[in-house]
Amino acid sequence: MAKQAKLYQLEGIILGRRDHGEADRVIICLTSEGRTDLLAKGARKPQSRKAGHLEQFARTKMLVSRVSGSWDIVSQAEAVTLRPALQEDFQRGTYARYVAELVVRFFEREADKQLYELLDLTLGKLEVDEAPELVVRWYEQRLLLLAGFRPQWHSCVGDRAGDLCDAELSPRSSDSRSYGLDPERGGALCADCYAALGQEPGVRLLSPSALSWLQALQRREYEELKEFTLPDRTAQELVHAMQHYIAHHLEYRPASLRIASRGDLTGNRDY
Repeated sequence: MAKQAKLYQLEGIILGRRDHGEADRVIICLTSEGRTDLLAKGARKPQSRKAGHLEQFARTKMLVSRVSGSWDIVSQAEAVTLRPALQEDFQRGTYARYVAELVVRFFEREADKQLYELLDLTLGKLEVDEAPELVVRWYEQRLLLLAGFRPQWHSCVGDRAGDLCDAELSPRSSDSRSYGLDPERGGALCADCYAALGQEPGVRLLSPSALSWLQALQRREYEELKEFTLPDRTAQELVHAMQHYIAHHLEYRPASLRIASRGDLTGNRDY
């Protein structure tokens, strides 16, 4: 069997970093082939040439030394995209940390080109887009699809007496009854199923406006969504609905999930 090259080239997005020893950093990196941890020796020294190219959220080309039984070592690094706005703007940076953490939590080592491109696109939009919160809501729907947890927003996931409801969901602003969100069953409930199942643990109310937006976020491209105005009240409901859904499927509440909510960023800490 041919030996693997000791040196290899890698391009990846820096998801996170942590200090190691007195002057080194461990870099958590997403590539188009998977997630990997790398050691950047001396990266915390003021004179380090690599440090500025290994900032969180940067897309960086690296020359890496293969090490048996330990982290591979970053020998050289050159940033392709640094994304300074995500370092300097608190709100955009908070959303970016949330976006990166979801990748870490939903994907262990496995990943593919679709995930890599989604993350790269999302971070780019977060840096410049006028509606970073909408970017995050759009990203959540696509990440859940890639992770195998795609919510069903277009037909009812309720079941009663052993029969799946499967009613088509067509929410309208004139609807007088609420829909429901059921993470355990994997999506939305029609008004009748919500009335029947609403007292079960984990089931919560979902307004017609929120359900309509969830359907659009799942099916429409981001540039299409920008043409519509997301009402503040609906935006707040979407934050909490997706927090609830994601935390259920992760069986863990990401550290960045709470602070990434609209309420925390605007000073409302009721949730």
